Amino acid sequence: MRHDRAVTLQDIADRLGVSRSTASFAITGRGRVSDEMRRRVREVADELGYRPNTVARHLKGSRTGMLALRLPPDSTAMSYYMEATFGIVEEANDAGMTVIMLPTEQSGDRADQLPADAIILLDPDLNDPEVHTLLAGRLPVITGEPVPSGLPEPRASVTSAHDPAVRELMDHLLERGIHRPAMLFPELRGYWALTVRAAFESWCAEHGIRPRISEVAHPAPPEVIHAAVAELVADDGDPVDAIVAVSDGTVLSVVTSAQQLGRRVGDDLLVAALVDSEVLSLAQPSITAIDLHAREFGRRCVRAALAVIEADAGDAAAPIIEVVPITVQFRASTLGAD
Repeated sequence: MRHDRAVTLQDIADRLGVSRSTASFAITGRGRVSDEMRRRVREVADELGYRPNTVARHLKGSRTGMLALRLPPDSTAMSYYMEATFGIVEEANDAGMTVIMLPTEQSGDRADQLPADAIILLDPDLNDPEVHTLLAGRLPVITGEPVPSGLPEPRASVTSAHDPAVRELMDHLLERGIHRPAMLFPELRGYWALTVRAAFESWCAEHGIRPRISEVAHPAPPEVIHAAVAELVADDGDPVDAIVAVSDGTVLSVVTSAQQLGRRVGDDLLVAALVDSEVLSLAQPSITAIDLHAREFGRRCVRAALAVIEADAGDAAAPIIEVVPITVQFRASTLGAD
């Protein structure tokens, strides 16, 4: 069914017998609306030929229709951030918004002058000098992962349950017979990095295991990874039997270095990653990893941004916090896998 006039949200609401605000929340992805109601509203919107009048909406609210995105420094070659960016752009496009990328070296003061309605800031890090300025600026900030202690609070955050995922991965390694695990940890001071490190240390303490953590630069070149792996597999005659690589992009260097040093990955050394990517499923042996569902994570960041933008500027409500499910992908890289 098609109308001679433009279809409105009220038309959709009338068809379903719900309020206009419910229809609006379902279309924009904000508010407390069930997944079933979102599905029904979008089905009716498609049937009636509804198209959001984004130009009028932006003019009415003195908005630009643009979202600014800032990735962490040295992140553009990492598959996680590439996938998250795809999700951000896709969701923004669905909402009639445009995404502009902020150079990582751009001053946060200049960001205040951007023609944008909000800033999406992925993995804010205490080591990043621009993060504090962006969070304290005039534009609302939505963070992909909460801010670590010591930084201003954003208007919204999207996160995942990282602690239980790390514990699930470590339990799996323990079932495969490991007793001396180590974590290869990048020099990062963001919520995600600090949370997964704390989860690893707590798990080790609970199992009476010495937590071996090797800190490396971020990003770390292959020779730095090789030196760290060499130290771990030697370790004064008590070599590790599992290495958990934290950052995206280092795990394959860990595997290569371990093999060059005479260890048999999947046999006498288990390797796992805290960030999954397609290449880890294709590696020989394939690598057990935590799938952070980066594209969905990016989409949720945009939905949170839209909720913030739509909210009354004087609203004193608590910051929005949304949790994206994550899963551990168990693969053949673990000792004794079937």
